[in-house]
Amino acid sequence: MANKTNDLTPKQLHFARCVASGLTLSDSYREAYKAGRMQPHSICVEASKLMAHPEITLTVERLQKAKERSLVASAVSDRELVFKTLREKVADGDGDAIKLRAAELLGKTIGMFKDVQVQETPRSTEQIEAKLAELLAGIEPENAMH
Repeated sequence: MANKTNDLTPKQLHFARCVASGLTLSDSYREAYKAGRMQPHSICVEASKLMAHPEITLTVERLQKAKERSLVASAVSDRELVFKTLREKVADGDGDAIKLRAAELLGKTIGMFKDVQVQETPRSTEQIEAKLAELLAGIEPENAMH
């Protein structure tokens, strides 16, 4: 498969890289082209035209996907480093406090300790009375058997 970025001019490629990095279309256009004397509306129109170019759109998408893959790989690497370090501290920590703290942090990283908050929906007096009546109706009096 041929590298389609070769079909782009250097300025178009620079524009695509700016967009993929998170700049707005207009800011990307200003960065890649000489737009000092252009009106903001004209910059917006030209930037939109560039973004409508199929090869630029594909290049932006490829660059964004590559950036996402890089971020995921970095996050996985960081996570592995944290696990490795914490496991070493649990196994070889100098003091009980270090071992305990490392074990706690390791547990938190794998989701062992989660704060659970129970949120009850407020009920009206009538709803509470109806629920109590329902519960009381299901209870047989102890004296009914005697």
